[in-house]
Amino acid sequence: MRKMQILKKTGIYACAILLGCAVWSTAVWAGGPPLKDNACGACHKDYSAIMPKKHPDVGKAAACLTCHAPNPAQNEPTKFSADVHKAHQGGKITLECAACHAL
Repeated sequence: MRKMQILKKTGIYACAILLGCAVWSTAVWAGGPPLKDNACGACHKDYSAIMPKKHPDVGKAAACLTCHAPNPAQNEPTKFSADVHKAHQGGKITLECAACHAL
């Protein structure tokens, strides 16, 4: 009987630890893996050359994520994120995830 109680407690503790890890990892990775510093600027020196014509002028200094930062509270990608991934994964160029993300 005592052995059964110990196994039951161990199972409860293991489930609690797994649940805690799942919650923590979801909070940390929400919105995808973190980006490297200046992820866009590493390849794109002149942002106006790649922006849609209807986009407001940002000059050469403003990084994309200045305005298009992901919301870590949401588990869904933003429209900007989806468009960037489409352009870099099967468009004119295909990049590895590590080119932009700190994995």
